Amino acid sequence: MSRRDELEAWYDALNPREQLLVRYGALAAIVLIVVGVVLQLHGAVRAAEQRVATKRAEAAYIQSVLPELRSRPLPAGGGQSLVMVVDRTTRDAGLALNLKGTEPSGISGVRVRFEGASFEQLVTWLLRIQQEYGLAIQAATLEKTDAPGRVNASLTFVRS
Repeated sequence: MSRRDELEAWYDALNPREQLLVRYGALAAIVLIVVGVVLQLHGAVRAAEQRVATKRAEAAYIQSVLPELRSRPLPAGGGQSLVMVVDRTTRDAGLALNLKGTEPSGISGVRVRFEGASFEQLVTWLLRIQQEYGLAIQAATLEKTDAPGRVNASLTFVRS
């Protein structure tokens, strides 16, 4: 005897009043399941609608500020990292051999260390990166060396 046959035999053994109760109970269970599924779907649709509305608001904001962002000039150095700017400009200024260390300092800063650099070349380089790239000296330490006109320098720059 299969499981279905056993269930039918059990149902047939019930009196008519109990059979009616079982039918209504099964119908109520089906209705509760359907209502539960519909409520879950409704909640998911509502959450998706809220996400879409948020994304639309963000897109509208981006569209509203886009002309302003496009009208602004690129930051000096074309948006290059400060480490890249320092590396390229020290090579251009003839200070690459004296550059002994470059490391990021905070979010918008860079720390640079020179050893035995020409003071004149260093000052010329400092003026250039300030004027062309908008870098400002946050901290500086200069030490003279035994060689005339040569210094050791530790400098920290930030975008101004």
